[in-house]
Amino acid sequence: MAKVILILGGAGAQNSAVARELAKNESFSVKILSRNAKSEESVSLAATPRITVVEGDCYDEDTLVSAFEGVDAVFVNTNGFAVGEKAEIFWGIRMYEIAYWSGVKHFIYSSLPFVSKKSGFNPKYRVPFADGKAKVVDFLKAQPTDKMIWSAIESGPYPESHLATWSPSKGDDGVYVFRMPIEADGAMAMVGLTDFAWFTRYMFEHPKEFVADLLSVGIDHVDGNTIAAAFTAVTGEPARFEPLPLSEVAKTWPDTKIGLAGSPGYEDPTLKTMAGMFVPWFTIWQESGGNKGLWTKDYARLDRIHPNRIKTIEQWMRSVGYSTEKYPSALKTGIFGEPTAEVKLVHDDEKKN
Repeated sequence: MAKVILILGGAGAQNSAVARELAKNESFSVKILSRNAKSEESVSLAATPRITVVEGDCYDEDTLVSAFEGVDAVFVNTNGFAVGEKAEIFWGIRMYEIAYWSGVKHFIYSSLPFVSKKSGFNPKYRVPFADGKAKVVDFLKAQPTDKMIWSAIESGPYPESHLATWSPSKGDDGVYVFRMPIEADGAMAMVGLTDFAWFTRYMFEHPKEFVADLLSVGIDHVDGNTIAAAFTAVTGEPARFEPLPLSEVAKTWPDTKIGLAGSPGYEDPTLKTMAGMFVPWFTIWQESGGNKGLWTKDYARLDRIHPNRIKTIEQWMRSVGYSTEKYPSALKTGIFGEPTAEVKLVHDDEKKN
């Protein structure tokens, strides 16, 4: 009999990638819970062998109880952009409790590092959508593993969204310019969706290797100059990196929330504006060059598990066909799905120059 794996959190970029990767294993049967089974992505997923899309709200207890019937394992990726930190903590814990009661054997939670905890809860580094997830992992660390194994997997900034939003523009001198709100000595711990999904599948295939364990995946800590050099290597076009002042970029962000109105928790004050989410986000990357600072990763461990993983941003660009054409964002909503303010800022800079 197939191992039934439930995916909670909708049919967004991460969950869709995970679902398609899990479906490659013929011994898995994947069930994804989506609030809109008729969306373009949900219809595409449902057409994939071994994937079933069930319509329902994963932030509803009765729906969750029904969805967990006959499920062997679960992957949880709640959306802090839509529900806010308070709801993300509650529902992450509640999903664990219902999974445990339902007889699920393996619970994998998609998280982000607890950077503000490492900093002594310095508000300068407090990223609400990361803190909420990390607090759920702290809850998991207090739970037993005799009846249901729990594991956590950490992601990070997707190049599929960041290098779409902050794509290069061609200057009058013919050079493509990447402009991002990180300094030359800063770096982002990029996480490619394809590799993230591969590691998730591996964890489900080898649960005993990840009992009460957290695996932080990623490509590399990538700085702006490396991104520009990789672009040149892939496209043959000259490119350079120019830092954008974070304080100036933040002024261009509208004073609105990132999630969609009507989402659970949208009206809750723990769901912050773009600046409330991303000023501390980019502040962390300003201080992360060379895999140092508050957000680090054990790339050697990833190499041992997956020697053929994508290890450089150049490899990622080649794998997705990144080119001089505008790259479509993997995210459909929010600041990295609809990059209006940042693009406007870049265009304004070009006009000034």
